[in-house]
Amino acid sequence: MKPSLSGKVTQFKKSKSPVREIMDLANPQFFRQAGLDPNEVISFSGGWVNHEAPDELRQAYADIIHDPARFHSSGAYPPTIGMPECRRALADFEKHLYGPSMQLGPENIAIGCNSTQLTFNLMHILLDPGDTILLPDPAYCNYPSQAASQEGVKIARFGVLDTEEWRYAAEEKKDQFAACIRREKSKVTLLCAPDNPTSQVPSTAFVTAALEAARDVGGFLVIDFAYKALVWADTPPEYFSWGPTENFLSIHSNSKWCRGLGRRLGWVEAPVQIVEALEAVQGSSILCPDTLHQMALTDYIAAGMAADSIRPYMRQTAGLYKAAAEQTIEAIETFLKMPCLVPQGGLYTVVRTDVESSAFTRQILENTGVIVVPGWGFGETLKHAVRLSYGPLVHNLEKIPQAMQRMGTFLKR
Repeated sequence: MKPSLSGKVTQFKKSKSPVREIMDLANPQFFRQAGLDPNEVISFSGGWVNHEAPDELRQAYADIIHDPARFHSSGAYPPTIGMPECRRALADFEKHLYGPSMQLGPENIAIGCNSTQLTFNLMHILLDPGDTILLPDPAYCNYPSQAASQEGVKIARFGVLDTEEWRYAAEEKKDQFAACIRREKSKVTLLCAPDNPTSQVPSTAFVTAALEAARDVGGFLVIDFAYKALVWADTPPEYFSWGPTENFLSIHSNSKWCRGLGRRLGWVEAPVQIVEALEAVQGSSILCPDTLHQMALTDYIAAGMAADSIRPYMRQTAGLYKAAAEQTIEAIETFLKMPCLVPQGGLYTVVRTDVESSAFTRQILENTGVIVVPGWGFGETLKHAVRLSYGPLVHNLEKIPQAMQRMGTFLKR
């Protein structure tokens, strides 16, 4: 008799996945099926950065590889939640960038394979059947499926966009958001700063109100800081320097700021009991994070702090994406004349299309060779909108107006 897969995974495979749709749209095989030349396609689909990694980080890898003893060590198992020296380096790194008074030590850090894996594991650590997780609407399209992997968890949403005026309205809704946390008795409230897909940065007042409400109901406020280093403001919000407390924790990654997308490493900054829980869970899931990546990142952080080269590198990197964001918004206003959000950081903007997002996306791709991401997977508020990522085009800014002009010409027809 042929064995069957679990009912849960069978249902998951059948459900429409925004992440799978995004990946399919970026597949060259799909371009060819649509009669498109992959070399002529301009993609705004990828949530990835395209700047250069720091030279000092590349050198750190080279030094390890050329040292036989250290390279041999890089093949050994590290501790389940990361090497002590790397956990200490990450705590020092955060304090170096966001303030020495930050209450954060190596005991508050658990290292994992990447922020996606850590978020998935945290869902299982923080949530029980019957608990509620509260997400803003829109929110990163992976969060709902990660939450749904935990049986019996309820997902609540709170709209932070004014869809009529097409603007980010979280600040004026902070009291309603806090009231929603209390009403839903949300066990986990999950935010992203800067946000994916809107590239807006929630204010300290908004985050403070959410944290106070989380305390009142015995819940957790979790912030995904994947894009933390990509903020335009000279002074980041105050909560960027908060250390973990019993109700507050944060998720981090090397993917975006030092272009470690394929050299993946993530970490959580959390109270000790959650770090200990992650140690127990990771022992049965990933076993341990990558040793080579931890060794290189530890060496780079030490050298970069000593030379004070990390801050200038991050400022320069943020400047590249700010320029790409400005080029994108200008091109949208010139050629599309559609409502869009002006990014405050990150890699994205969202554009209101006033038609269903998947149909719009496929029409645009098939007729212009331009890839945008349908908004439906990010929440109800983006069902008639698309996400554009300028991240991959940071060194090809001339392609941004080319793409918008193609789209504008088609839409006029």
